[in-house]
Amino acid sequence: MKRMKMNEKLGLALVTAAAAALFGFLYMDSRIPIEEAGNTGKTSSLESWDINASAANGIGLHEDKGIYEQDSNIYDVYISVFPTKNEAGEMIDLSAFALHSARDHSYNPILNCNIQILPEGQKPDPLLDLDHKNATIRVRGNSSRGAAYKSYKVKLEEEAGTFFGQRNLNINKHAGDVSKISTKLQTDLLAQIDDIASYRTYYMRLWIRDASLPEEEQAFVYYGLYTEIEQPNKTYLETRGLSSNAAMYKASDFSFAPNDALKNVDDPAYSEEEFETVLAIREGTDHKKLLEMLGAVNDTTRDFGEIFGTYFDEDNYLTWLAFNLLMGNEDIINHNYIIYSPANALSWYFIPWDFDGALRFGEYRSTYSQPDSLRGIQTLNTGILHRRYFRLEGSIDKLDAKMQELLDTVITQERVNGLIGSYKPVLEKTMPLEPDIGLLDMSPAELIPYIDGMYDGILSNYEAFCNALEYPAPMFVSMPERRLDGTVRFTWDASYSYQGRPITYTVRVYEDPHMQNLVFEQAGIEQTEYISETSLPEGMYYLKVTAVDSQGNEQLSLEHVDGDGLFVFGLLEFEIGR
Repeated sequence: MKRMKMNEKLGLALVTAAAAALFGFLYMDSRIPIEEAGNTGKTSSLESWDINASAANGIGLHEDKGIYEQDSNIYDVYISVFPTKNEAGEMIDLSAFALHSARDHSYNPILNCNIQILPEGQKPDPLLDLDHKNATIRVRGNSSRGAAYKSYKVKLEEEAGTFFGQRNLNINKHAGDVSKISTKLQTDLLAQIDDIASYRTYYMRLWIRDASLPEEEQAFVYYGLYTEIEQPNKTYLETRGLSSNAAMYKASDFSFAPNDALKNVDDPAYSEEEFETVLAIREGTDHKKLLEMLGAVNDTTRDFGEIFGTYFDEDNYLTWLAFNLLMGNEDIINHNYIIYSPANALSWYFIPWDFDGALRFGEYRSTYSQPDSLRGIQTLNTGILHRRYFRLEGSIDKLDAKMQELLDTVITQERVNGLIGSYKPVLEKTMPLEPDIGLLDMSPAELIPYIDGMYDGILSNYEAFCNALEYPAPMFVSMPERRLDGTVRFTWDASYSYQGRPITYTVRVYEDPHMQNLVFEQAGIEQTEYISETSLPEGMYYLKVTAVDSQGNEQLSLEHVDGDGLFVFGLLEFEIGR
């Protein structure tokens, strides 16, 4: 009996222990994982903190995507523009805006105004004091400044409240957007893409009243459809959960090359006006970190893989590149993008900007659109950052994979067509009317079929990227040198094949930019220089150096001739003097 009781007790103890062990295993297995605080392997000491070891380095760009809500509504906007004193004390009015000219930012008057933003179909309450200032208005944009129908920046005062949290409104006439939905479609797609930031955008119908006219002549004049897009500033960053203690620049004429205008604020030769001809300052007061990054990118003695990993987030960079290539945005070499870096990190991130020139297909591609060999990443070789990245092992495969990922997950036929379907009622209500019907690049009957073909156009951009990789990489050509013996020395950078094919070069010299009168031609050159025994008389000439791979694919150089209504890729104008 005692033995049985002991056995029973022992068995019970074993069962209890086994049950406890099983419970512990199941508990540990089902427990919600908890991330360790500061589990970065980097220093967290405040006294010894150094930006080079910052926990913020390389963490990726993660905006709060919850701020986006699909909104294809129309907002009716009524703006009364008042006579206002300019900086010289002179009274100016709405007519001052007509004096703007394309690309001239030196003239930029600001006028007082009253703005009312209402749901579609509503009109201003007649009991409201529409002659009361609650905002200011000025013209915005670059080439569109000279257009009859301009884009505007409106700054709301406290009394006016905000428009979806915004006080600085960019109300764009989308003059370069043939479809009138390019900005809206791209920002709505970006709102669902990781590793990159987007913008909230809204359709607006605009009426403007010139309060300088005699009262009996004043009326709200209809200006048509506009697209409002968020201003990238401190509020923009804070809304997305990004650090607003940051440096942020909009590229004006910037391709990551050294530039004498780019100096730090403590340099005696620093000029903010000159600086902003290259990079417009959106946030930040010190440019030291920018200049450090530029120095590293242009240091060809250092390993570029290490440089890129230190200063850029590859996921963000690839996403920015892949998205622009799929949208057919061919104009991102030196502008139409923003770079952003939190103050406590070395990392720089790309944010898209200016979407009008994308999603142009067929006959509506830009006059300056590249030939097939220079599409995709090829023209981006103009910028040193891109050129050095593309030569890293596996970089092209990574970019290709990112483009395919976007097509598979976000830029799908269902998503694109669904968004376009939500914009069609907006176009139906606005495009058949003046002034928009007179500003269309196509007939109203062509507009809907054009936008219905956008997904196929996006796929064709991916195909163009793949096809362009069959050509060698483009290169820069140096200005020819006339030697003492009368011969001419031609030199250029080395090209290379993405497939590893052998490369030779062909040199042609013409007397005219139309390339009708050939002076001489030499093919099969294996080096990156050629000395012509042909003596060239004094005068203007045009040099064409091409790289040819073993399968006969011929690539142009990165030079071009632009003038007198003529734009030619791959041609360098040079002069032979005495």
